[in-house]
Amino acid sequence: MWTGRKQLAVLAVSVSLAVTLSGCGGSGRGTGATADPPTTDTGAAMALAGVLKDSNTPAMARYGARLPAPEAATCKALTIGCEGGLGPVHYGSVRGHDFSGFDYRERRRGVSLAERTEVLSEGDGMTDHRALAGWINHSLFVIETPPHGEGRHAHFYGAFSMGNTTGSNPGVLADSSATWSGVMIGLRVSAPDVFVNGDALVTVSNAGGDAGLLVDVEFTNMKDEDTGAGLGDVSWNGLELKEGSFGVVPVANDESHFSRHPAGRGISGRFYGSTHEEVGGLFSFTKSVAGGGGVDGDRYGVSGVFGAKRE
Repeated sequence: MWTGRKQLAVLAVSVSLAVTLSGCGGSGRGTGATADPPTTDTGAAMALAGVLKDSNTPAMARYGARLPAPEAATCKALTIGCEGGLGPVHYGSVRGHDFSGFDYRERRRGVSLAERTEVLSEGDGMTDHRALAGWINHSLFVIETPPHGEGRHAHFYGAFSMGNTTGSNPGVLADSSATWSGVMIGLRVSAPDVFVNGDALVTVSNAGGDAGLLVDVEFTNMKDEDTGAGLGDVSWNGLELKEGSFGVVPVANDESHFSRHPAGRGISGRFYGSTHEEVGGLFSFTKSVAGGGGVDGDRYGVSGVFGAKRE
């Protein structure tokens, strides 16, 4: 299982979220990653790097920034660094991302999971940086918080989903449906070193074969890893599936720094693999705590990534 934000081991790894705002192509080859979980941490890094290398499309990416302090002067600009909050999902290149230092954790619901952690100081064990990653055969997803003094100083987290896409819809027989099961990983927008983990289920239905394919996404069994509090289920229903993608359409690169763009909330997903074996994407939602260590009625703003494999 994932470890909490209190860490006692120091990993000597310096990282930055090397996401640029320009699209980048790639080869159309299949990924070199395998379905079997790696037996070493080196294997995890190699598997992630292999999926990244063989991805044939730019990543779907998102940045977030800390909200300004209450006493801070009002900022008139709309940029993330000025205003704070979530930026929209956009297409970007992550070809330079460094996967060294990832610690393999587990394989859950068909998704291999790994983590990289740095600690601010050994005395209090407070985490300075965390990166959580998941991958299957044709796709990967990452969410991380940059270390202090590195990367984008105004940003508290970055996330992306990437893989081999076909630009086409999965095949689903008329009057039937198909499902993809996997995991979701998010962080609390108000406390970006606290992560939320849960299950993801994606269903594609073909009602009558005439109205087009529709996508339902459901996140269940979500828990705040810091407090153990459960979050109520979240779902998006009846999303139109077009050319292998669904949900909120990513914005153009030159708009990706605007935090009040409509794409700042909701879900964006697409299918990966030559036969649409996998699906992944980014999301953001607000939900009440269900209990289990939290106070009923507390509102959580959660943003993150998900990935799933066809059953």
